[in-house]
Amino acid sequence: MEARPISIWTTLCTLVLLLVLAAPAAGATKSAKKKHHAPPPPELALTTSLTSGPGASVSMPPVGVSLEYPVMAQDLGSGACPPPALTAELQRLGSPPLQLAGQSQDFTIPAGAQTSATVNWEALTSYSLPSEFWTRLHCLLSATGEPLTVGLNARTGQLSWAEEMVAAATATATNGLGFSIGNEPDLYYLPDFASLDKAQAGEEPLDANLYLRTVAALRPAIGAAPLTGPELSGPARWQSALPGVISTMHVQTLGVHVYPLSVCKTPRAATIPGLLSAGVGDAPSRLSWVVADADAVGAAPVITEANSVSCGGKSGVSDSPAAAVWAVRFVLSALRTGFREVRFHFSGDPYDPFYVRGSEVVRRPIEGAMSALNQWLPLGATLRSVPGVKGLDATAVAVPGGQSLLILDNETAKTSRLVLRGGVGLRTEAFVPGGAPGGVGPLPHGGATRKLAVIPAESILAIHFQG
Repeated sequence: MEARPISIWTTLCTLVLLLVLAAPAAGATKSAKKKHHAPPPPELALTTSLTSGPGASVSMPPVGVSLEYPVMAQDLGSGACPPPALTAELQRLGSPPLQLAGQSQDFTIPAGAQTSATVNWEALTSYSLPSEFWTRLHCLLSATGEPLTVGLNARTGQLSWAEEMVAAATATATNGLGFSIGNEPDLYYLPDFASLDKAQAGEEPLDANLYLRTVAALRPAIGAAPLTGPELSGPARWQSALPGVISTMHVQTLGVHVYPLSVCKTPRAATIPGLLSAGVGDAPSRLSWVVADADAVGAAPVITEANSVSCGGKSGVSDSPAAAVWAVRFVLSALRTGFREVRFHFSGDPYDPFYVRGSEVVRRPIEGAMSALNQWLPLGATLRSVPGVKGLDATAVAVPGGQSLLILDNETAKTSRLVLRGGVGLRTEAFVPGGAPGGVGPLPHGGATRKLAVIPAESILAIHFQG
């Protein structure tokens, strides 16, 4: 059959129809492009008004250290004085308060002390201090000038041992001395610390009263020296009893322990994303009631033991750059909540901020955050939250006689940008889990007084400026 020719009219109609059908698609494409256009970054003026007004005052070094007795003994070495690198490291950290504590506190006995004539559980689990321990520690403290808090063994509750430890510590300290009786008494009577860590009905007042009797038995050894306590593992376990405990003890420092993650109880959560999650960095804010209890009796609330992941930390997480980001978030949260200080724990495990190897000190990333925090927040500084900085948690710090500081925390998974107006003498420091560190640079077409701050995902950028 012969094919019919296509008329011009038919062709024109077909073309018009195709154009009509294509028009909405083209419009939708333009609309989509318009919809995804990135909004301009927020702006912030670097002026004195940024750091003025009420805020949290820094009355203690924001970061201290808490070491297990065997770790301290090992770090002190075998010479008359500890390795010079250890002294230099503590000075680099700002000579922060040093506390001898942790689980070993309730297993440590004075050098040469005898636990029993027969071999028993107590003898097998006791740790006897090296004979030169206090002499070497005195040499260290003479150089660093750190205040010292000494943990006393409450497991056996022997007054003579406590008296011997107090006498040795008194001769050792060079710039302030205090004591702590027992470590984590809320866990004393649990057969399995890792799994049976929930208080039973009626257990709280019984355990608290038994602990107070132990404190009363050992308190004569301390005399009028400042006392820290009760060093709870989980403050909520004794939430009802805590006001009465600290009032009866007459503590000068209310000490609690905070570990937001655990490889013993929730190992799957102990990851870098878990460590960088907002709730983990802001864990101290959930303990504002502890601060209120301390304020009620005139005690200083301090997180006397903390680190990223309990049970020694986790390799690849606690010793990673992400731990430094977490540490800055955690300390800022603690200070804004009302805690005076955070003491980072050393147990010879992956979460230790540094360790001594022979005559040298090996630093982990979290050590850099500790050093920076004690420099950023000197005594007399005031920090306050800066509202309205979209996508960032901003903290402004007023430093007496020094440059002001703006700490920008990007808790999101995307890079954030902020336009800065004014401010002179800008200097930046950053803590980044990985990748480029970001910073402050010129803003295209921004003029001389406007600059662009780039904060990578899950990172901290600190900007020093003169307003």
